Amino acid sequence: MESMATSTKPKGVQWIDIVKPTSKDIAKLKKDFDLHPVIVEELRAPSPRTRVEAYPHYLYFIYYFPIYDAAEGTSARTEVDFIVTKNAVVTVRYEKFDGVFDGFAVEPGENSLQLMYRLVKQLIIFEERQLRHIREKAEAVGRELFRNKERDILEKINYLKRDVSEYRIVVRLQEPILKSLLVRGEKFWSNDAEVYLTDLLGEQAKIVSQLEDCRDAIADFESTNTGLLNLKINNVMKTLASLSFVAFPAILLAEIFTMNTNGTPIVNRPDAFWIVIGLMAIMVVTTYVYFKKKDWL
Repeated sequence: MESMATSTKPKGVQWIDIVKPTSKDIAKLKKDFDLHPVIVEELRAPSPRTRVEAYPHYLYFIYYFPIYDAAEGTSARTEVDFIVTKNAVVTVRYEKFDGVFDGFAVEPGENSLQLMYRLVKQLIIFEERQLRHIREKAEAVGRELFRNKERDILEKINYLKRDVSEYRIVVRLQEPILKSLLVRGEKFWSNDAEVYLTDLLGEQAKIVSQLEDCRDAIADFESTNTGLLNLKINNVMKTLASLSFVAFPAILLAEIFTMNTNGTPIVNRPDAFWIVIGLMAIMVVTTYVYFKKKDWL
């Protein structure tokens, strides 16, 4: 176990925060809260799927949220398990992360519903802060458009799209959990839970909305960058094709004078080489001027 923190007020609700639970931690939770064996097994390691379980004296649910991994350049899924009774809230984390529950404490007079609400809201607030790196990267890409950096921008957009997709997958998993928690929470805490849990759904929807705005902006930037890149490629292809046509008469003339046939004009003259070179230059210049007037170059 890396840490177990307990925060409580006299005659108030208790918050127990466990980081990297050991077998001893789980055994104590099983004893103190009379946990079902299935829940005990769930607490031993991160779970592959989210879920909400309601028991007569406690609620158990798994909440995923994204944390940005600077080394990988994308957002990774992180899990927090909640055990909520009428008098306590237990959070179980499988890795240490900073900036989420730092300085968090139980407030005087609050119940387990209010405490659980504030803890989940802390996670949502953290998620919103995590969106900042996506917004900043998207804005940076927008500023680099029209600066002849199409290939660099294309690479940045692809990395950014992967980050947004990973973030979106995690955030999308929260909605069914919060909806399920709303249904079961109303039975566990009575109608008082509706206001708090509906507010959490609203806050989560704001995160999704901001994320969709970022996705739309990135898609627009990608479309613009692709158009600029295609235009540059088309101009290059047009120039190469035009140069080929400009050089074609000279090449044809050179081929004619390399034919081993009788009667080829001027080949026996002492200045034949320079005459041919002159003719080739005249043909190239003439063709170039013609293409230029037609705006084909």
